[in-house]
Amino acid sequence: MPLFGGRASMLEVQNQALIKTAKERAQRIEELECELQTLRETVQTLRQTVEHQTDKLRRELQQARSEIERLTLERDFYSKRALALEQHNREVTEAATKYSLWGQRLERELAKIDPDGARARQFGAWSASQVSALEPPLRGAA
Repeated sequence: MPLFGGRASMLEVQNQALIKTAKERAQRIEELECELQTLRETVQTLRQTVEHQTDKLRRELQQARSEIERLTLERDFYSKRALALEQHNREVTEAATKYSLWGQRLERELAKIDPDGARARQFGAWSASQVSALEPPLRGAA
């Protein structure tokens, strides 16, 4: 059996090498499966975090859109209000100018009619005492 003895011993050495390699491969597969499980858990945690952050950002975006809409409406309101006030100021200025010119014209006409009393009637020269003299006297306290 010397012929088969060498062959058997060679097969046994190869078998032991294959067993050793298979054990190493099984151990490596186990390590990789543990690492894969850890990575799966990490991915799940990251997904949950991303979903949470996404929901939070969606809420913030909706709030920002609502705020933008509110501010746009406010801006439009105040813009229209400012335009209306500017128009009103123009009208008041025109009326004041008109009445000022009318008062000056009346003052000039009165000065032509009564040149001696022109100084007392000078437009804008009314004092508080002259105004109070025009007001009706107060009656006795009730």
